[in-house]
Amino acid sequence: MQLRNYLIICLLVIIGCDNDNTEKNKAATQGKEINIRLNRDPRYVNPFFSPSSIGREIYQYIYLPLADYHPESLELHPILITEIPAGNFTTLDNEEVIAYDINLRPEAKWSDGTTVTALDYEYTIKAINHNQSNISAWKPYFQFLKDIKLYKDDPKKVTVYFDKDYMLSKEIALTIQLMPAHILDATKAISSKSLSEIKAKDYISQDSLEIKSLALLNDTPKEKINVIQTGPYTLSSAEMNQYLILDKKEDYWGEKFNENPFLQAHVNKIIFKIVPDELTALTMAKEGKVDLMMMNSSQRFLELKEDSILGKNWTFQVPQLLVYYYMAINNKSKILSDKKVRRALAHLADIEDYIETLEGGLATRTAGHFHPARSYYNDKLSPLKFDVKLANSLLDDAGYIERDGDGVRQKTVYGELRKLEFDILLTGSSLSKNIALLYQEAAKSAGVKINLVAKKMSLIAKENLYDFNYDLAMLRVGMDEAIDDPYGRWHSDNAVPGGLNTIGYSNKQVDEKIEQLRVSRNPMDRDKLYKEIQTLMYEDTPCIFLYCPLNKILISNKFLAETTTKRPGYLANTFLLSQ
Repeated sequence: MQLRNYLIICLLVIIGCDNDNTEKNKAATQGKEINIRLNRDPRYVNPFFSPSSIGREIYQYIYLPLADYHPESLELHPILITEIPAGNFTTLDNEEVIAYDINLRPEAKWSDGTTVTALDYEYTIKAINHNQSNISAWKPYFQFLKDIKLYKDDPKKVTVYFDKDYMLSKEIALTIQLMPAHILDATKAISSKSLSEIKAKDYISQDSLEIKSLALLNDTPKEKINVIQTGPYTLSSAEMNQYLILDKKEDYWGEKFNENPFLQAHVNKIIFKIVPDELTALTMAKEGKVDLMMMNSSQRFLELKEDSILGKNWTFQVPQLLVYYYMAINNKSKILSDKKVRRALAHLADIEDYIETLEGGLATRTAGHFHPARSYYNDKLSPLKFDVKLANSLLDDAGYIERDGDGVRQKTVYGELRKLEFDILLTGSSLSKNIALLYQEAAKSAGVKINLVAKKMSLIAKENLYDFNYDLAMLRVGMDEAIDDPYGRWHSDNAVPGGLNTIGYSNKQVDEKIEQLRVSRNPMDRDKLYKEIQTLMYEDTPCIFLYCPLNKILISNKFLAETTTKRPGYLANTFLLSQ
């Protein structure tokens, strides 16, 4: 908040306090654009079908949720609704539930001028939960949704009911983006169905209108240009692997809420330039063709920060990032299902060296999948140490020995001779490649052969992760500000083809504790369960948890800009001209 006040003071000094100067500044802002570098094409920019970190950088200005976490306070802040509902306990079909009365802003409109109503919320909820929709990432979060109620006398009001104990009920109810019912379900073929009916696993629609609406819904990921949405910008132009251009909407309904960071539009055009190579992007930045870029290379970032000439034109910001890097291990593999083998592989990762050598110290180690910044992170668990001797001992105990002089351990597994030779999938980034190379060298000393295989992330997901068709993979996980619900990523229910548990991890004790956690509203009880889950998984070593990086953002001094812990680390729509 102090930084914000300081920036406001600076802005007032620059533009002056009189009306003339204020008008001049507004005029100068008109037509202003910001150029942002992306290291890869997002492919899709739809939060329902492609909730990826790279897609978020774009869709956050187009698709708005009912509420989101404020970039400063990190608390839920209303966007499409008038206030954050408190929630009240009530009875529904003789069952105690928690209800949230949601009131949409009277001013909220779709980009075609149609008013946003409770019908849009109802349709969105039903579209997510329909067992024939392809919105798979969101479905697990609505497991505890009970019902929705609309009001004939108030088209802006809706009440949503959840299991009374579900810990994330408010967050799930409020942080979803909306879909336009009048576009995707004009015949009300989906909206008219009951929630319990369309959620049933054996439900198969026989209604031609419903089938048509479902096809329209499942086809929306292909749409990018000028989609009907509620955000302050619209995607007006895009060229695959080249650029995406967002234009500020004219006469936008959210302009009157100028204190709301999610509804602001201080620049008229946001241009995302796809530049995979970081050095090329830096050259473009020096030439004034890029105004903001996030860097992977910590060493290069630190070197640039010390450059006295560059430092005059750029700010170097390192906000905490709610992200961790990890090496996924296919727990369904015949070899890697052995806990001793996984543990040995973990001891071959010299993570302290990775942080120092590759990140310049701009990272924090983690012993598990909950971020160290979380209050319930189990700091009693020490991150596993690099120990080749211990790794060799574990592999000896697992029965893998070197036999034929090639330096690679082997063992007969299920009647077949298997060598400790694994492919590690890389996304192609220099960081993942450098970590893999260092790991490859250390693994060799323990009789483990590592082969590096670079592929696009979209192909890794489609061809490998979701079908458990891999050995190891260099990946990252980004988290939101809400408390963690580990069900999707770590419960055995989702260790199935197409599920979010892409490492195939399964532990009955962990499953039970996750289930208890999800219906516990007592913070102390939840903290205890979080830590117990971490302890059990620490012993299982389902994957190799590496570290949590700091974000490394370069921003041109042309803008007064604040960064945030909230993903992706900035809100370009809030940037102001510095002169």
